[in-house]
Amino acid sequence: MGWLLVLACLAPLRAAAWGHQGHMLVGAIADQLLTPQARAGLQRDMGLTLAQAAPWADCAKGVGLGTRGFEYAADERWPSPACTRFETAEGVQAMQSYASRNWNTCGQLRDCHKTYHYADVAYQHGRYRMGYVGTNDHDLVHAINAAIAQLQGQPVPPPFSITSRGEALRLLAHFIGDLHQPLHVGALYLDEAGNTVDPDAPGGPEPLETRGGNSLDMGHGDNLHALWDDLPDGLRADAVPASMVQAARALRKSRAAAGRLAQTWASDTVAVSGAAFAGVTVGPSRLDRGRVWPATLAEPADYRARQDALQTRQLTKAGARLAQLVNVLYATPR
Repeated sequence: MGWLLVLACLAPLRAAAWGHQGHMLVGAIADQLLTPQARAGLQRDMGLTLAQAAPWADCAKGVGLGTRGFEYAADERWPSPACTRFETAEGVQAMQSYASRNWNTCGQLRDCHKTYHYADVAYQHGRYRMGYVGTNDHDLVHAINAAIAQLQGQPVPPPFSITSRGEALRLLAHFIGDLHQPLHVGALYLDEAGNTVDPDAPGGPEPLETRGGNSLDMGHGDNLHALWDDLPDGLRADAVPASMVQAARALRKSRAAAGRLAQTWASDTVAVSGAAFAGVTVGPSRLDRGRVWPATLAEPADYRARQDALQTRQLTKAGARLAQLVNVLYATPR
């Protein structure tokens, strides 16, 4: 199976998994699978449905550090309709607080909270395991576990700062969606010539990170990650197909304890991520505000059909698993 991703921009900028509609769709599926106890708990602790909360972590990326401190500005990459409910004075203060507490705590200069949205495990491994290149203590799996810890009344591990149940729930509503986007967990590493490299194998050429497909230039202003953020035609958060809800209900529940679910589900995503790279041909890299590889689809129509099918399955899994996790968290007495 071939796979292709890569972008080495100077700034740590990455696209949003699924886009706001995809995240809200995951939340909308989960909302239909909640127990009455979980539904009441969400209203008490967050005052939002999971669909409404799901875009929040991307909306918070609009917070930047300026001359007057941390300030929020609507970001065109996170469309305003998804973020409007958070743009009240109280909502903006909450986003600024979260970003400021998670700004420079992870060993890089800034924007640490933006690294919480992904891990970059080489797709060849077929599973997530801490210690692989692309994993660290502030990746997506650890971010989910930190939110779970807060909701279980346990200490939140560094470098994360999550200070309320509502904040933890808003993060989970988003991060479980991220965990099921293949290009947020499974990654391709290349050399300059565009050949696939295993970053964990000793010797060989230097592995160059693909950054979730943002560096694979598909032409016409598109990159591979952006193609995977778009939902299949006809899927919307406000009109979830009954077939997706039925499939989510039928999905076998994971048996792992809450603190192991993120790693289990990440491994599942790495295992399917190779399918997203099949049929993509990569050429030698060029420097274009960072390293970029030109990439093409050998059979575009076939690729898009496979992509739509995999996206639909992953969105369905994400909704089912978000509901499973929230139900488990509210089944445990506080």
